[in-house]
Amino acid sequence: MKPLKPSLAAAASIHWTHPIKPFHVRSLIRAEPDIHKAVLIFDSATAEYPSGYRHDLPTFTLLSSRLALSSLPRPAELLLLRARRELSLPIPEPALIPLLRSHARARRPLESLRLLRQSLSLFDLQPSHRSYTLVLSALVAGNHLNQARHLYNHMKDINIPPSVATFNALLKALCSSGSLDAAIRIFRQMPDRRCNPDACTYNTLIDGFCKSGKVGDAIDLFREMQEKRCAPTVVTYSSLIHGLCLSGDPDGALELFDEMRVRGVKPNVVTYSALVDGLSKGGRVIKAVEVVERMVVDKCRPNVITYSGLVDGLCREGRVPEAMEMLDRMRIQGRKPDAGLCGKVIKGLCDSGKFHEAANCLDEMVLSEVRPNRVTWSLHVRMHNSVVRGLCGESDANRAFQVYLSMRTSGINTEPETFQLLIDCLCQKDDLQRAARLVYDMLVEGCIPDHDTWRAIVGVFWNRRRVQESAELIWHTLMNH
Repeated sequence: MKPLKPSLAAAASIHWTHPIKPFHVRSLIRAEPDIHKAVLIFDSATAEYPSGYRHDLPTFTLLSSRLALSSLPRPAELLLLRARRELSLPIPEPALIPLLRSHARARRPLESLRLLRQSLSLFDLQPSHRSYTLVLSALVAGNHLNQARHLYNHMKDINIPPSVATFNALLKALCSSGSLDAAIRIFRQMPDRRCNPDACTYNTLIDGFCKSGKVGDAIDLFREMQEKRCAPTVVTYSSLIHGLCLSGDPDGALELFDEMRVRGVKPNVVTYSALVDGLSKGGRVIKAVEVVERMVVDKCRPNVITYSGLVDGLCREGRVPEAMEMLDRMRIQGRKPDAGLCGKVIKGLCDSGKFHEAANCLDEMVLSEVRPNRVTWSLHVRMHNSVVRGLCGESDANRAFQVYLSMRTSGINTEPETFQLLIDCLCQKDDLQRAARLVYDMLVEGCIPDHDTWRAIVGVFWNRRRVQESAELIWHTLMNH
């Protein structure tokens, strides 16, 4: 990062009208989009009158907020400390909020917690429930659930009244850790604290119950939500549809999907993807295709997750050509299939005995620079080996060897059975040079050829006329002596 503190010479290069007023400085800082130039404006004012002009607290807090919004929380904090030292005034909470948010956005919730705890000593500031709720939410989002619960208990100890947002953050922490009973107890206490649950409250609990497989309890909360005239949102319906699909009730998910459309709640890509995945896994892939078609009509573009569920379902039911059409549709729409999605189609081709088409898909992955990650790596190892073995079964030694070379280039391990089948296939084609190379590769990888592999190699040598004649000559010579 470039230094934020300009030199005094650079600061003095800005000419001010006399006398300088704080609101002039703030106007220029607000109008300057470049944060480094905004700092230059700030410093140039004091450079103009080194013994007279001083920034007021609003000017300090404005620039600090700009720095925090520019993902520069440390310079923002130092500026507030400078304001506290030079002006001997407490820092207002609105100046601290952008700083806390900056750390939260950068996924540094523990830094937000540090600032909150030190706010009194550093800035002479007693935070309200607003700052506590912001930090609580950041801790939950960062999966620091124990710290989040401790912070909530601390709020109760110092009598800071929680808001609905505070309860929502706490409920999310409890649901994320699987403490659903505790979450319900807190939820039932909300009216006593004069905090009526909102849609976010219900959505958090419903999602927690669905992910824990307690869809019945989630449905009960959904009905309670409607009875209390708290309108369900697309998040509510998406969580329930996903939960019903996970519990093996695609019909219930379809009914709920139709209900949300009747109520005027527009499904989003998450809703559609959950339904498509559930229908595909539930053996209703034709209905899943219809849902995707409706999705396109509703001008909601399917994403990789949508297509992944559909392609998986099509391959499960042996509809591999249709799965390949879905991949082509993705490419036409400008969405690049990932390694996992391509792997599902290639596995489906292998299961259908279409090894040449599978090999072509592997080549297309290489050309498109689609590479497996740590999650899909083992799938692709099995997949490549299956393709080579399948091609050997069809006696296509040349194509199998090409796939093998591609595997070596990509660093994909060759399984012992694959080595042996490919060597045997090459030996049957009398391709001794390639077979010998494979034996060498096997030994390099610490894979010892078995008896059948050696027998195949020796058999090729034996079938060569010169080797056979030399062996017979040696045999006759030994017999005659």
